[in-house]
Amino acid sequence: MAIVCGYCGASMPDISEYCPACGRAVQEGTYFAPEPSETEPESADNSSHSHEPQVLPQVEWNDRMVSAFAYLTFIPAVVLLFLKKYRESPYVRFHSFQSIFFWAAVLVLVLLGLLASTFGWLFVWLVIGALVFLGLFFIWVVLSIKALQGEYFELPWLGELAGHQAGR
Repeated sequence: MAIVCGYCGASMPDISEYCPACGRAVQEGTYFAPEPSETEPESADNSSHSHEPQVLPQVEWNDRMVSAFAYLTFIPAVVLLFLKKYRESPYVRFHSFQSIFFWAAVLVLVLLGLLASTFGWLFVWLVIGALVFLGLFFIWVVLSIKALQGEYFELPWLGELAGHQAGR
């Protein structure tokens, strides 16, 4: 029996561990495709109980690369928002806005750390700052990778704000 990728909708054998079209691992998002003999017209009662996942359109490779580039600093993100070619792409706009909000949050955290370190206990603030920096670095890496994978990965609060600004 064939199964369908929950991400891109490609058909694949039921023994597949990875989708041959998008390369993602087979997970809960994968479902079995109905057999041709099992298909029946959907009635009004049956249409509300559909369990098929929502399949988002594939994102072009160029948009993925540009969106990942937006996370380098806030400067490429601001530039991408003004370039006509990417102004109409909701994917690039979303990642550009999320990058701007992420780097603004990083700047606020750095300024708060500098302010807090002036009150004493410099070693404690150094350790806390190193841990926060390490966490922010991993968040930055995840954001870049998710942009390359073609996903709308939303950070709490910032992702929702970026989606609203991008018109999603």
